[in-house]
Formats: sequence, structure tokens, C-alpha cells
Amino acid sequence: MDQTGLTASEKITLFSAWGLIRKDLDVHGRNVLLLLFHKHPRYIAYFDFTDDPNAQSLVDNKSLYDQAIHVFKAVGALIEYGFKDPVLFDATLRKITRRHKDRPVYSEDILTIGEVLLNYLEQALGRQMSDSLPDAFWKLFHTIAGRFPATPTKTPVEDEGGDDANDPQPTTSHQQDGASGAP
Repeated sequence: MDQTGLTASEKITLFSAWGLIRKDLDVHGRNVLLLLFHKHPRYIAYFDFTDDPNAQSLVDNKSLYDQAIHVFKAVGALIEYGFKDPVLFDATLRKITRRHKDRPVYSEDILTIGEVLLNYLEQALGRQMSDSLPDAFWKLFHTIAGRFPATPTKTPVEDEGGDDANDPQPTTSHQQDGASGAP
């Protein structure tokens, strides 16, 4: 086991699953983000969809496609290149965390995205999904989440509905809420 935290067998499992969806990253990425927003609407505010002002809905929004491709390419870089070269894996993770340093993205957020992505993979891959994929996938996402700060604990005032910087209200522009980019 190396810096990825994965065995050779787990890397092969993830690489094989990724190979089945990588050819349609735009569609799969969009579907995962839409599923994330459906299950966890607070994440809408983490993204900027203003680059496509003519879109009638998120489904048609080209900003959503662009951000989905960006997120999926980052995960793909970890799997396709980082698994072969642990130093590159580490460098890629450092770059991902650096991009999110000034945004309210925490380890819990990464695990939430991982949960949604794994649920989507189960649906998209169906019987092609190996029994070992969930465990390998979770090991990967725990490694990624470990590079992000822990989710701040809420004070009793926040638990009673006070201001919570980690739970932004849904918007469609980072200019409205101060957040930008993808988690």
C-alpha cells in the first residue's frame, strides 16, 4: 500500500469502474451534480452557474456541465494517473485542496459527494459493478477527505437555527454568497 491508501487490487477495481464511465464524463458528471443537489440542496450555493444566463434550468445549464467535467476530471486524474504514480497522486490532491482552501469545503462535504457518486455508480454500472468497488471507493474518498479540514462543530446557537457558514442558502451565483467553484 502506498500514499493512495489502496492495495493494487483496489486500484484495479477503481480503474476498471472508472473506465466504464469516463467516456461520458459530461453526462455522468452532470447527473451526479444534479443528484447531489436533489439530495442535498445546500450544495447548490457552492457553485456558480452564471456563465450560462440563458439556461432555463440546471439540467440545461452549460456552467453545470463545465463544473461537472472539472470535478470528474480531477477524480479521473487521481485514478488514471495518480494510481500509477503516488507522488503525482499526492501532488494532485494538494492541488485540489489548494483550490478549495478559501471555500467552506470540509471533509464531511467530500464524503457526502462520495456517497452520492457511489450511489450513482451503482445505478449506472448495474451488474457491471464489482462487489469490491464500494470498499475501494470509500477508501479513496476517505483519503481525499483526509486532506480537507474537519467540519467545524456547531455551537448551541447554530444548532437552534443561527447563522451557519457551512450551510449556505441556495443561490445560483457565487457573487451572491461569496463562495465559488466546486467542492
